[in-house]
Amino acid sequence: MDRFTERINTIIADREHGSSTLVQWIIDALADRGPDTPSLAQRRWALEALRTIDHSMVVVHHLLDTLGTEPGDDFQARLDDYIHRWSDIPTRVARQLLSLGDWKGARVLLHSHSGMLLSAIEQVHQAEPTIRFCQTRSLPGGEGTTQHRFLQDRGIACELVNDGDVARLAPSLYAAWLGVDQYDDRCFVNKVGSRRIAKALLAAGKPVYVLGDSRKRVRQVAYSGELFEAVPFAEGLHLVTEDGVQPTVSGAHNFS
Repeated sequence: MDRFTERINTIIADREHGSSTLVQWIIDALADRGPDTPSLAQRRWALEALRTIDHSMVVVHHLLDTLGTEPGDDFQARLDDYIHRWSDIPTRVARQLLSLGDWKGARVLLHSHSGMLLSAIEQVHQAEPTIRFCQTRSLPGGEGTTQHRFLQDRGIACELVNDGDVARLAPSLYAAWLGVDQYDDRCFVNKVGSRRIAKALLAAGKPVYVLGDSRKRVRQVAYSGELFEAVPFAEGLHLVTEDGVQPTVSGAHNFS
């Protein structure tokens, strides 16, 4: 198996990282990189094979739909246009977050593993280095340990906590930051465990910020129940995109 095929198959098989990370990996694999540039046939195969990724990963399929199924001579130009349009999203989301609270000394809960979260965390931390994080192990996959290690390696204060301890910790937290793979007017979809976190934080009177971008909006969510779950929007649960806090249909929802 050649290196390009191996890279694409690794992306397809990944069950640990969020959609933003997978998109970056796909762009890196498909891009014109001199001697490592994939052939027309390789790109054509990849654009088809990547469509087997779970459709819960809406941003991945947004990229694939934008690029189409036929690479063509203008493929790199189309890829560059996509990068230019969407590359600053984490910076804009971080800017929105900074405007929504006083994060000095704040203790914030994180869940799962998300490229959007990591980028926003790094940028908020640069502006307010006293912010601290608690990261769930994020069972059943345990991918939270990877995100915890990433943050520690970058000198960002982060404590690894068990998923079952969230309700006990909630009163001592300032907020929770969650990723999102897709959303509609009524709910958002993220890794399993997100609903329990939202329930615990809201019951403790603490806000939950869901960090995403406009590519992830769908008419009605549809997802795999193995790794993902839907969480209803409610009072105290805020969807933050590059354009600010988005209006949603909210109310007194049952999180049981």
